[in-house]
Amino acid sequence: MPKIAIVTDSTSDLPKEIAKKYNITIVPLNVHFGDETLLDGIDINSKQFFHKLVESEYHPQTSQPSVGTFLKTYETLLKNYDSILSIHISSKLSATYNSALQASNELSSTNKNITVLDSLTGTVALGAIVTKIAKMNKENESMENLIQESNSLFSKNEFFGFVPTLEYLAKGGRIGKARAFMGSLLKVKPMLSCVDGLIDSVGKVRTLEKGMEFLIEKMNDHKVESLFIVHANSEDRAKILFDKAKESIDPAKIEIAEFGPVVGTHVGPGAFGIGFIIE
Repeated sequence: MPKIAIVTDSTSDLPKEIAKKYNITIVPLNVHFGDETLLDGIDINSKQFFHKLVESEYHPQTSQPSVGTFLKTYETLLKNYDSILSIHISSKLSATYNSALQASNELSSTNKNITVLDSLTGTVALGAIVTKIAKMNKENESMENLIQESNSLFSKNEFFGFVPTLEYLAKGGRIGKARAFMGSLLKVKPMLSCVDGLIDSVGKVRTLEKGMEFLIEKMNDHKVESLFIVHANSEDRAKILFDKAKESIDPAKIEIAEFGPVVGTHVGPGAFGIGFIIE
């Protein structure tokens, strides 16, 4: 068993089978519907969330895991591992990284073997990074090499997404520089990316089909090492993207994931996207 534990958070939108296969610990963020608080991916899954999003009288809010949650996670892992590498969503989008860092600092007097990294990205771009690091960890790479490769991957990943509306991002306050784009959205749909740790508009299209073409073009602009396709309760769209992507990429290197409840709160139903690592 590797002596290093790999930790991320639920905004990575990693499928459970991948997390299990590569022994990745996922710390859940919180989703709030009024006074009801649910753990992302534990108390509520993607399908349940998007149904509740439509049916609930409350628009959901999200929050980072508490410092105490990270303390408990780290303390449990350190019973079986020598070190922890904890990689999280952009600190410009969530306070999750800060919670993890505070927890590691509180444990530093008794254990100095916890490293917390800010990926400056999120969703399946984060998931792709963490998966590669976890694969390397299974090959018993040193912590020094894992940290070095993580920092390298933070500048060698991309996420591009199509959202039917910026409404949900605006409600959640995660719209970043794309806010200025809202006034022109009467007849076009935004294409978004994570730029310098923030959500930004990188294009606009008029139809769903053009949105898919945009994503495939962005993918083909690079030599892609691994690809994640992600969707918000739109499995049919993910399958179409998969069929288009496999014309350029080995299907064995493509994974299909779902936007989890936290990211789903901000992108809304019908969204889809791709995240990948550049060779």
